Amino acid sequence: MHFIRNIRWVLSLLIVMVMSIGAEHAYAKGKHGHGKTNQTTVSQPLSAAEEQQARTLYSKTCVACHGQRLEGVVGPSLVGVGSRYSLTKIEQIAQRGKGKNKPVSMPAGLATPEEARLLARWLAAGPKLPADAPGSGQAK
Repeated sequence: MHFIRNIRWVLSLLIVMVMSIGAEHAYAKGKHGHGKTNQTTVSQPLSAAEEQQARTLYSKTCVACHGQRLEGVVGPSLVGVGSRYSLTKIEQIAQRGKGKNKPVSMPAGLATPEEARLLARWLAAGPKLPADAPGSGQAK
């Protein structure tokens, strides 16, 4: 009888340990559950030419939905997106789109793989927007 009581105690302890390990693993997956941390690593800083290319590409492709200052219009705000998603995830969204089951979704195919990579690096780095962009509150 004493042996059975010890086995129950040990099994209970093992169940609690397994559950706590599972909870830690789920928490470590991050806010969006992608199995990655939300920290972004930008391999190399953007050159001035790349920064200008990214800004131009954003203006042509993204600004209508995400706004001049990344504030979000019909699409979500992209301010601080590098702290919410990994560089790879930003690149995937830029290329494949997002929210296909929502009333307003971002379609796939807006950027080539190279453009998506450039936009992802630019957005993850926290782009410096021109002070005279609409909504900046500064005089031109």
